[in-house]
Amino acid sequence: MSSAGSKRIRHLEYFLLHDAKPTGPSVGIYANRDIPATVADDFGRRYIFAGVAPRRTNGDFDLDALGDGEFILKPGLVYRMEHLPRSWIEAIFR
Repeated sequence: MSSAGSKRIRHLEYFLLHDAKPTGPSVGIYANRDIPATVADDFGRRYIFAGVAPRRTNGDFDLDALGDGEFILKPGLVYRMEHLPRSWIEAIFR
């Protein structure tokens, strides 16, 4: 079977930020919540606010619209990793 016509399935769980803590000032309000300019996860990785996550017509997040190093913080904010590792080794031992 040819992979030319197959579509890559992306799972939302892999693109969600969990327990991210605000580390910067608020840059606005979305869904009655502050939008932190930056957040950090439990591993100390920092993320910069990049926008609001686009949704498909069925209401799901459009994961194909995310760029490299971009993740979703519910209720629907996109954050970009401040330092994108060049390799898996750098990601582990940074």
